[in-house]
Formats: sequence, structure tokens, C-alpha cells
Amino acid sequence: MKKVLIAIFSLLLVYGLLREYTVARVLVVIAGAAAGYAIFRLPQRSIEAMKYPLIVISFLVTILFFFYPRIAIPEAARMAIVFVSFYAFILYLTGMEEKGQDFFKEVTALSILFFSSGFNLYITGKLVFMISFAATLVLFLFIIGRYRIIPFIAAYASIAAFMAYRQGAVLTGSGLTGLAEINRYVLLGSAFALLVTSFAFVMKKSSFATMLPFFGFLYIAMDILLVVGVRFSTGLLYQPVLFIAILAPLAGMMLKTEGGKS
Repeated sequence: MKKVLIAIFSLLLVYGLLREYTVARVLVVIAGAAAGYAIFRLPQRSIEAMKYPLIVISFLVTILFFFYPRIAIPEAARMAIVFVSFYAFILYLTGMEEKGQDFFKEVTALSILFFSSGFNLYITGKLVFMISFAATLVLFLFIIGRYRIIPFIAAYASIAAFMAYRQGAVLTGSGLTGLAEINRYVLLGSAFALLVTSFAFVMKKSSFATMLPFFGFLYIAMDILLVVGVRFSTGLLYQPVLFIAILAPLAGMMLKTEGGKS
């Protein structure tokens, strides 16, 4: 029954986001569902191991942008960089929480990942994404009791906000246009339901398999709140394909957790 509810709330999230359906969008939704099912079937060790190639890709992108900052990048590649930056960070973070490394190693690793991802997003013009991500990260660290790391992340977030402002990014605007009132409630309600469910799994057993969807849905809920409530000019809601790409693995991982698979 829980699996059915998780699937329903995930589909409601997608329904609230997509205001009109085209053949292309239906295909994206089907691809997202297939990706979520693939994550559900994969062994947990394989999912944990994905952090290494994603981190390497993120660092390689950083090196590429360092030497060729004006390289032409299509929009699809920009969204892929946001996806890689997010999952490289979240997979390392949730694995770090389970291993319990010492404070200096944690701060150093998170700082390197944050600046690598921030630099990549700065070059691609998507640095505003780091603000909602950093806000989520601060809240997550507070919840799990890693208070000493919070000032570092808060400082990095302030730097990211300043650099985004210097880049000419508009942080707030008119909000997401064309979004009906019912869609807003569906987005907020389904995101909150998935967040509460993932938090319940964490309270039951704190592990990589529960921390990953909890942080992910915390980020999605934060992004929705900032876009719908604060009227942020950039966020996952403005990029349906990226939204589904980030949502699908989280839903698959939560189904795996509920089903007791590893």
C-alpha cells in the first residue's frame, strides 16, 4: 500500500508541474517512470557507487570550464550539468552521514564539491540553483545535527548569491506564469507528503537508502516553496525535464527503501 501511495504522490508532483501535455512531455514522463523503476531494481551498492563517476564528471567539467570558460554549451548540456552537480553532491553527502567521517574531512570534501558545482553552474549561468540547494543543505545539516558545518555552507551560499547578482541574475520576479491555483496546491501537497514519508523512513532507520530520498525531497519541497511562495526566478519548476530527472531516482529509491530491497 505504501508503494502505491509513493507512486501516486510522485505522479501528482508531475501532474502539478505539467500544465499541458504533449507527445514529447508524455515520453519524458514515461522515461522518468522507467528510470525510477530501474533504480528500484538496482542493488543499493550500485547506487552508492554512482557517486564516484558523477564526482569525476563534475570535476572534469570544472577543469574544462576553467580552461575554456567561453565554450558554447547547449541548454540540454546545461541541465545535465545541474543534474550531475546535484547528484554528485547528494550521493556523497548521504554516504558521508552513514560513514561518520571526522569534521575536517567532511568540511574539506563538501567545500571542494560545493565550489566545483558552483563554478560549473556559474559558467553555465545557472548559479541561482545553488541558493535553493544551499538553503536545503543548511536545513538538512541542522536536522541531522551537523551544526559546525552550517556556517561554512551559509558562507558559501552568500558568495553564490553575490556572484549570481554580479552575473546579472534576477533572483525574484513575477513567478511561474500559467500555473493554476489547483496546480500550486497539488505541487505543495504532494511534495510535503513525500517529504514527510521520507522523514518517517529516516526516523525508522537512518541509512544511505533513507537519507538520499529525504534530502532529495527536502530540496524539491524547498524549490517549490521558493518558486511558488517567494517567486524565485529560477528553479526546478521552470525546467520540467530536469525536475522529472531529479524526481525519478528519488521515487525509485524510496520504493526500494519501503520494499526492504538492498
